[in-house]
Amino acid sequence: MSNCKLIKLGLATVMLASASAVSNAVDAVRGPAYPPVRGPAYPPPPPPVPLFHNWTGFYAGGHLGVGWADGGSAGFIGGGQVGYNFQVNPQWVLGVEADIAGTTIKDSVSAAVIGPGAVLTANATASLDWVSTFAARFGYAFDRWLVYGKVGGAWAHTSATVTSGINGITFGSISVDQTASGWMLGVGTEYALWNNWSAKVEYNMMDFGNDSPFADNKFHVFKAGINYRFGGPGGAF
Repeated sequence: MSNCKLIKLGLATVMLASASAVSNAVDAVRGPAYPPVRGPAYPPPPPPVPLFHNWTGFYAGGHLGVGWADGGSAGFIGGGQVGYNFQVNPQWVLGVEADIAGTTIKDSVSAAVIGPGAVLTANATASLDWVSTFAARFGYAFDRWLVYGKVGGAWAHTSATVTSGINGITFGSISVDQTASGWMLGVGTEYALWNNWSAKVEYNMMDFGNDSPFADNKFHVFKAGINYRFGGPGGAF
């Protein structure tokens, strides 16, 4: 082969090699003609929803406390309550509650009249046998803490005995009883101990007006209690 042909063949080889290198470089810049198949793109998961204790349901429980009238008569109380809560959203809780409690509260008054050769006496004793309320509850929940107010009706039953005597000898006795009605206001807080159990403290003011079983028309109660909620465990709301 002549030198001329060898030179032309060498030039052709060099040009082909250069073209292949340029093509590979362009492909490297542009990427593959058919990109790899990938799975569908999913949005990131939403943030977790905060969990609130579920207060909805029927409940029943008991309470102990103290009660007093404005005039100073005081004693212990003890009884039970039933009610229903409905959680409107994670924090507002509406409901109704009825309770009744026996009391040791008593009030008494004595009088004596001294005459010639005789002493006339009179004694009156009044006992507050029980108090009861039926009220609507309006609460705001901080998860397991519930703060609430109450407004509704109140009832109280009292029995009284009046005795009279002369020179220490009783010669007459009269017993009467009365059920008074009025209205009440209350505030309290309740904490969910476990899924179905909760503990509470509460203050009530009852006003019986002219129908009061004692000389004063207002009666106050401070009590602590425990409730059991029916209808399944608490948990996320």
